[in-house]
Amino acid sequence: MINQSTARPFRLREFRPDDLPAFTDIINRTFTDEPTTVENMEHWERIYPKDNPRLRFSVEWEDGRTVAVGACFNPFWMTSPGAYMMEIFVDPDYCGRGVGRALLEILEPFGWEQGAQRLWTDCREDFARSVQFSQRAGYTNFGIRFESSLDLTTFDETPFASAFSRTAQAGYVLTTLTEEHAVEPNADRKLFDLSVVAMADVPFPGGARLQATYEIWRSAVLDGPTADPAGIFIAKLGNEYVGLTVLELPESGPAITGTTGVLPEHRGRGVAMTLKLLSFRHAAKRGYREIRAHNDTANPPILRMNEKLGYRRLPGWLAWEKLPHRDQST
Repeated sequence: MINQSTARPFRLREFRPDDLPAFTDIINRTFTDEPTTVENMEHWERIYPKDNPRLRFSVEWEDGRTVAVGACFNPFWMTSPGAYMMEIFVDPDYCGRGVGRALLEILEPFGWEQGAQRLWTDCREDFARSVQFSQRAGYTNFGIRFESSLDLTTFDETPFASAFSRTAQAGYVLTTLTEEHAVEPNADRKLFDLSVVAMADVPFPGGARLQATYEIWRSAVLDGPTADPAGIFIAKLGNEYVGLTVLELPESGPAITGTTGVLPEHRGRGVAMTLKLLSFRHAAKRGYREIRAHNDTANPPILRMNEKLGYRRLPGWLAWEKLPHRDQST
């Protein structure tokens, strides 16, 4: 049972599916440059593993409006050192009214009860209110994931075009998942196997690593509303898949580079560069004027490549961590 002060002009209740439109609106009014859709949110609802621990609550204002959503859950898509994720989204018009604190008070105990060794959360580094909230709540910054943007309307691939001849001379063939579906019955599974190996050493803050089953990976990469098999580029050597770039093409906002990876033994040969250039062409052809990428500070090769290509750094995402008090860990 939730102990709520009667003086509060809001109440906490369990999250309901009919909160999704309001939740989508909260996200879009918070992150105006990368909007999402109800369809996309519904997709993530469907693919969330039924057996994965999660507690979610909504905050309903006294007039019945849903003004915030929060969750604490096990990050099923990655291996992490005993971490549970905390997410709190508050309508910008209702920030500073105790809503976030109320969610924190009910969500954090769930993580500790599940045996979490630490709680993780993140926020944009230019969101001063969010930074202050995290600090006051006892969270410590332990990393940052950079976000960067490339203007496709002014990008000139000429200085990098030699990468195409370099990879061709080395015997690599560049193709798409759409084209592979026509000739390779196991294309999706082969792409997953490539992704597992190519992304195994991609670092995230706190020592986390990507980890997903084929079903989770497929749901996230191939079956979502932003997926486009013609925007998934593959480098082959013979019949072996050795590199990939996955584009996410949302209904509005910029295109997103979801993944770029190359098998270790094929790195340094221009494969990643050619794949990214092809993805730029495709995004521009589809009418996107901007493409964005997210990369960790511990991944200098891709950061150098993006800088070379002319990406402009945007405010990054600060990673925060909270360790349990002595009485919570016993």
